[in-house]
Amino acid sequence: SSSPNVEFNLFPNLSNLQGLTLTRPSAARRMQKLVALHDIVIARLPSEIGFLAVSTARAAGKPWAVEVVGCPWDGMWHYGSITGRFYAPIAWLRMRHALQLSNHAIYVTRNFLQQRYPTRAKNIASASNVILNSVSPSVLEARLIKISNIPNRTKKHKLRIGLIGTLQNRYKGIQTLLAAIAKGRNQLPSLSLHILGSGDPTPWRAEAATLGVADLVHFEGTLNTGEPILRWLDTIDIYIQPSLQEGLPRAVIEAMSRGCPVLATTTAGIPELVPESDLVRPGNVAALAELLCKRATDYAWMAASARSNWKTAQNYDADKLEARRSTFLDQLRNSVEDGNLIK
Repeated sequence: SSSPNVEFNLFPNLSNLQGLTLTRPSAARRMQKLVALHDIVIARLPSEIGFLAVSTARAAGKPWAVEVVGCPWDGMWHYGSITGRFYAPIAWLRMRHALQLSNHAIYVTRNFLQQRYPTRAKNIASASNVILNSVSPSVLEARLIKISNIPNRTKKHKLRIGLIGTLQNRYKGIQTLLAAIAKGRNQLPSLSLHILGSGDPTPWRAEAATLGVADLVHFEGTLNTGEPILRWLDTIDIYIQPSLQEGLPRAVIEAMSRGCPVLATTTAGIPELVPESDLVRPGNVAALAELLCKRATDYAWMAASARSNWKTAQNYDADKLEARRSTFLDQLRNSVEDGNLIK
């Protein structure tokens, strides 16, 4: 995002109790000044800052549009607290209200978020924020060779399971995967779990130790986006995304572009990427353990999944996504110039 003509104005966290009460008046005043200085507001929802931007733009009579990048119901319901579940229907209603009022919207999913948060506005689908340059067929060829060599590995070379997700909360379902590996450990081949993500791994190491799998888990910090992530994915044998909340996970698309076999949950837009046979319900430890045990030595499945995933990922090539985003921005600009976008 850091590039010419891009400027950041950082706000405090508005999603906690303090942000919703004590901090909000000063944040609202800042937002009013920012909106007054600009011609169009595009709010990425769900977020409290995004909702504040929408309400401020409406009050000021400024044109605005929405980027739909996630599901607040899933986020609040799986937040892990009674307060989160209490707020889930409120967040769901606020999101639906914003989409009902919006004249223009762009969704990261093909169907899921559109069905849950419909709009009568002009809208663009499948506009993920993944950045994939054209992926050579040689990537798939290398993956298939790698899969064919797995049965010949020595015990020293363990099956590598990968996951990319923040350690700062439990939305990515790391706890589900740790528990699933612990549950299926006696039936699984020799493996190691490798996790990329920002945050303190200390509590996660303690949880892994409690489950008896600390020796299998490696927290590998963060890598720069782009080539470093893709090279890391090339070392992974099976990628798993056990998320409780998502929009359309960029990491899954990146893994698929490298021909990684993928297992995941049925959360949000993930079923638009991964076949039903490779999905489990979010938080279902027993089902994930069973599926992982089934797939971990199924080399025919790995090869078939690699081919299918690589092909699916081509739909998210940077040029195709850029064309969708450009269409959205062109429609938005034309509506503003025609004077029919203010509500």
